[in-house]
Amino acid sequence: SALVAFAKAQENGGEIPEVVCFEKQSSMGGLWIYDGRVGVNEYGEPIRSPMYRDLRLNSPKEVEEYYDYTYDEHFGQKPIPSYCDRATKLDYLIGRAKKYDVEKFVKFSSVVIKVEKLGDEFSVIYKHLPSKESFEESFDYVIVASGLH
Repeated sequence: SALVAFAKAQENGGEIPEVVCFEKQSSMGGLWIYDGRVGVNEYGEPIRSPMYRDLRLNSPKEVEEYYDYTYDEHFGQKPIPSYCDRATKLDYLIGRAKKYDVEKFVKFSSVVIKVEKLGDEFSVIYKHLPSKESFEESFDYVIVASGLH
């Protein structure tokens, strides 16, 4: 949602700062991506999939949908049950990300190792998983957005 807000501001002619989102997954969807494996992934990182394959939402989609991107807009005439499954929610979230082209802000397959406040800036150390290279970048602000909400 933060990335969508930046994308909308930019689309409306607003000046936004450089925005970088570090995403451990290799694609959009974050924790909604189901991974049935256990142990470590191909990069040696622990697999922590909080979802299970047949998960169903425990609140109706009508309560969870975004005002600027409804389930009807995404799925059209296809009937979607109020308590939809994980895969449907993931598809919907990816659709919203595509609508606002938020992938332009994302560094995929990148895990944050450390965030440290240094004076007026934040130092962010992250590792690009496929290359195994670590990088350090400085930012004026940091948003920590991990988890469902």
